Amino acid sequence: MVTIRQKLVTASQAVKITNGKNNAKKYIVVHETDNTNIGADADAHARLQVNGNSRQASWHWQVDDKEAVQSFEHYWECWGAGTYIGNKQGIQVEICVNSDGNYLKAVQNAASLIAKIIKDENIALQNIVQHNYFSGKNCPRNIRAGKSTLDAIY
Repeated sequence: MVTIRQKLVTASQAVKITNGKNNAKKYIVVHETDNTNIGADADAHARLQVNGNSRQASWHWQVDDKEAVQSFEHYWECWGAGTYIGNKQGIQVEICVNSDGNYLKAVQNAASLIAKIIKDENIALQNIVQHNYFSGKNCPRNIRAGKSTLDAIY
């Protein structure tokens, strides 16, 4: 099991980059950060959100080869899926692709985290979707290219 910890965004910050606290929690939406910079791990992405992300984006979890860090409780409607339904009904999970990390281990950790979320939130397996499912964006890029899969959760 992946190490899990919280670095939660404050409610005053969250209201600026979410649609509030009414997430239906029907989907788990899988993303990749697309940030290959050295040090762009889960903690760095969690700090980005806590310190006020300059982008109009937010997500619940970031996962790397060492840990999963939660930025938002699942009831927040984060801005990650690219569509109203995806944001309103999705728990957003970002897999880190930093060049100094082990990508395949990060995917394994994401699969472990997703299995926990499925159990905790009673989400159907068929509702684990890629970001692409909602927006058409080529995300998660590496998984879509066949460099890895999330089969470990099945």
